[in-house]
This record gives sequence, structure tokens and C-alpha cells, in this order.
Amino acid sequence: MKKISLFLFTLVLLVLISNILVYSQNNTIAKQVIIANGGKFESTPPYTDYVTVESYNLSTLAVTVFNTIYTQSVQDVLINNNHAYITAQDSVVLYNIDNYQRLAAVKDSGVNKMALYNDKLIVTKQYPIGRFRVEVLNASDLGLIAFVDGIPGDCEGITVYGNHAYVAVDSGYAGVDGRLAIINTSNWTLDTIVNFGTSAIGIYNVYSYGGYIYCIDKTPFGGGHTGSITQFDPATDNFVTNTMAVNIGAGIGIDGNLLYLGMNYDIGSYNLDTQTIVDSSILNYLGMIHNVEIYSAALDYINNKFYTNWGNRNSYGVGVVFSLTGDSLTSYATGLNADACAIDFRSPTGIANQRSVQDALSVYPNPVNDFIGINLNSTATLKEIKILDLTGRIIDTKSVQKGENNIRISVSDYPSGVYLISITTDQVTKVRKFIKR
Repeated sequence: MKKISLFLFTLVLLVLISNILVYSQNNTIAKQVIIANGGKFESTPPYTDYVTVESYNLSTLAVTVFNTIYTQSVQDVLINNNHAYITAQDSVVLYNIDNYQRLAAVKDSGVNKMALYNDKLIVTKQYPIGRFRVEVLNASDLGLIAFVDGIPGDCEGITVYGNHAYVAVDSGYAGVDGRLAIINTSNWTLDTIVNFGTSAIGIYNVYSYGGYIYCIDKTPFGGGHTGSITQFDPATDNFVTNTMAVNIGAGIGIDGNLLYLGMNYDIGSYNLDTQTIVDSSILNYLGMIHNVEIYSAALDYINNKFYTNWGNRNSYGVGVVFSLTGDSLTSYATGLNADACAIDFRSPTGIANQRSVQDALSVYPNPVNDFIGINLNSTATLKEIKILDLTGRIIDTKSVQKGENNIRISVSDYPSGVYLISITTDQVTKVRKFIKR
């Protein structure tokens, strides 16, 4: 009896302490949106319109254009702490977004999407690059660290899960299938290529969630109202492609178990747990009817908003803010072809992108039959996971590899009942309850 009482006292104390620690981080704010405008594409010189980079300040609502990149298109914006990385056709540029100073820039053909892994910036590449289609740069000065050889087509989105990077390979304009390149981050070599087949043509964004890799397969130009999402299991190399009767666009982000992405020239939501569409037209904006479309969008999970950039490619561009339920809230000025944007999140300590562990931690499904998933959609780092019964007895302990924020644990052999799961990150420990059927 004393053992149980001591455990319960310890558990209550642990929960109280963790709640205090989480509360101290709940002041995370969305400070600004960084938007990269491609400008009017000019195929031959003399060029007169170039990529511009702007900030939309979410406190003052002021728009400031703070730099020009002298090239013709933009592919991606990635924000980490007070740094913003931009890929723009033949350049990778690094900015300090506290003072808007350019810190570094490199000339680099065919640059596309980006991901950060520890102190490294991983860049995927596309036409005209024909061989080294992924490269690794030093995140602080953009110095070259490594090339990745052997990838057989143009590369799109990328995510890092565990000690591997997962890259979408769409095979370019004439591609007929979707593939996933799996890269070992310990030596930056290609481990394997997984071919998802013709149903995954248009593979574009890549996310990790719940121990799986999810690939958004955009509807190809002229592909009508058919698109798909592919779920890949890194533990078994098995995959399932869910083909749906909707026009699929680019991914926007994950909040909880909902993946937000382009659907039917609007924004839709997709439940990653049930693999079903929740809402195929959140905004109900009917943009294409008015000859405008969404070029880029960002998810503000703090204030439950979408920041979207619309245009007609030739003469018109505007930013529109929506609630997650589709209400149009306000607009802001943007340039032509705002093809990339990202939100600058800041915590009270000045560490950006520091989403509170309380908001970002998912334990699912609950109740559970076979596997329980732990997903931490935050820059916090998982350290250790323990499963306990209600007497305080530790049933299972799992150490977590660096960078591994999506875990699956088998509970199929557990007797039916109520259990506790203790999740320790580099910031806090949280205790959750789950039911084993």
C-alpha cells in the first residue's frame, strides 16, 4: 500500500511540475510570415523582374520587402530560430530575420525543397541537375558538406525520420510513377529507392507522423480530379496509396492528426489516423472560378489560421488570412507568384519554432489494440518513453534516437486495462493515460 501511495504522490507531483514547465512555454507566438515572390517569369533577357523577399509582421500588420534575389523563380522557404533559408532557382540564401540581413548565399542550379537535420541543411534538386539530386550544406554558412548520388529523377519534398532522410522522386515532367529515396544520414549515401507505382505520380511533399512516412501525390497538370496520399512504413517497407476523387495540391502542414493540403484548388483536411478526407473545401473560396489560385500557404497552429498567397501568374497577387474553419479574416500585400512562405514562431526565450510540448504531443489511438503511436510535432526532442501500469510498475522502456519524434510501440501482448505512458523530452516530462482493449 505504501508503494502505491508513494507512486501516486510522485505521479501527481510529476504532472504538476510538467504542467508548470509547459505553461511557461505556452506563450509561443507567431511573429511574422516570410514570403518569397517569384515575380513575373521572363524566359529571355533583358530581365526586369526578380525574386523579392518580404515580411508580414503579425503584430503591426506591416509588410516589408527586405531583399531581392536576382533570379527568376522561388521554390521554398524554411525558418529555424531567427534564420530563414530560401531556395530560388539557382541560389540558396540565408537571412537573419531579426534584422533582415543576408548572412550567406551560394549559386546552385536546380535547387528545390529543404529540410534541417541537426546543423545541416538538406536541399533537393531538379532539372537541369542530372546526377547529384540531393546535397547537404552547413546550416550556418551554406558550405557544401556532401552530395548524394544515385537518385534517378527530379527530387521534391523531404523529411527526416530517425537516422534517414526520405525524399520524393517525381521523375520530372515526363514521369510515370512516384518513388521515395531513402538516404542514410550517417554517411549521406542512398540506401534504397522504393517505387510506389503509377498511382503515386506527382509525388511532392513528404511528412512523418506516427511512425509512418506520408507522401502527398499532387494531381499532375491535366490530371483532373484524381490524387493520392501514400503511407509508407519504414519498419517494414510496406506502403499503401489512397487514391481519392479530388484534385490534390501541395501540403500545408500537420496539426494533431489532421494533414492540411490543397484540394480542388481550395484547402482540405485529411485524417491521418483514419486515412479519410475530413473536409475537401475548407475555404469555399472558389478561386479558380475567378482565375486565381493558391500559390503557397502556411499553417499557424498557435492562432488557428491559414496564411495564403493567391494570384493569376501574370498581373495579380494578394495574401489572404483565413481561420481554420474557412472565414476570411484580412488580407495583406504580396508580389507576383508568391510560391513559398513560412511562419516565424517564437517562444518567450527567443527560440523560434518552439511549439509547446503540450500542444504538439499526440498519443494515439486511444483506446488501442495493437500499436500506440507517439508523435511530437515540435522542435523539442524525444528522449525516453516508459509505459507503466497503475501500480507504478514499469512495463516497457524505449530509448529514442536523436531526431526521432515519431514512435510506434507494440502493446498487442498487454492485458486489457488502463496504463500510463511517461514521455520525456529535452524540455519536459508528460504523463498520459491510455486504454488497452
